[in-house]
Amino acid sequence: GLRASVTQFSGTMVAQTRLDIEAEHLRRFGWNFAAWRDVRFPTVLAASEAVLVESFEPGELVSAYTTDLTLGVSSAGGGADPLSREEAHFVVSRGEDLYLKMLLLDNLMHADLHPGNILLRRARRYGRSSLALLDVGMVARLTRREADAFIGFLNAMGAGDGAAAARCVLRFSDSQACTAREEFEADMSDLFRRTCRGYGTGIQFGEVLRGVLALVRDRGVAIDANYMTLVTNVLCLEGMAGTLVPEYNVLDAARPLLDAHRALPRPLFRLAMPLVASLKRVKDRVCR
Repeated sequence: GLRASVTQFSGTMVAQTRLDIEAEHLRRFGWNFAAWRDVRFPTVLAASEAVLVESFEPGELVSAYTTDLTLGVSSAGGGADPLSREEAHFVVSRGEDLYLKMLLLDNLMHADLHPGNILLRRARRYGRSSLALLDVGMVARLTRREADAFIGFLNAMGAGDGAAAARCVLRFSDSQACTAREEFEADMSDLFRRTCRGYGTGIQFGEVLRGVLALVRDRGVAIDANYMTLVTNVLCLEGMAGTLVPEYNVLDAARPLLDAHRALPRPLFRLAMPLVASLKRVKDRVCR
């Protein structure tokens, strides 16, 4: 309800004013991604409630490139060359990889994953490109139940199963007050017949999610704050993909990791994820 949403929002905003909490987020994300050579978080140098000193991360904001493409200008990065096809694909594909890792394994999600919080450090002659994520004051700490419900929703989208997706969405609040559950399930089934027929059918993620949110509003379905963070981040990712690599299908690209997560016990999936992510990158390159 409204009271619960306001309480969650106020707690998030209060936490964001505590810079020692942001420092702890940076340390945790740094630990979670320590093995990733091409994804970085700033290093905490000193922190207190009112002061945070962190390392300088070189690069250009991805938002400079997305804005330039949207507006049809060429001023990205204050005069930097436009992104090559390979660089644009790296930004989108690796951006999806890190989102899925946060969701499938870490249960700790950066709550503001828009292009203005992502730095691209472009490869030098013999190096590799890398991403740095900024502004981790707001995070979503997911419970296992929350992660499982949202992962189930993504799997239902991949299967084109609107009824299953509806049942997952009805789990998006610990105090679900929707009284029109059967009607919501029927509406979702109809929506999926029209816009979401499963993997390999050219699903437009944003279109489907906007349709789902419209039904959520019409049927009075409650959604807790962490789920809205997950939805918003997916919409940011799809928007970035649509601008930088229009042919990239976010849901189809996520299939190898989602399928492996569903098929393997959690400890085995944790061990297998680097290999599965590598296979995903190979598939991404083949489909490029």
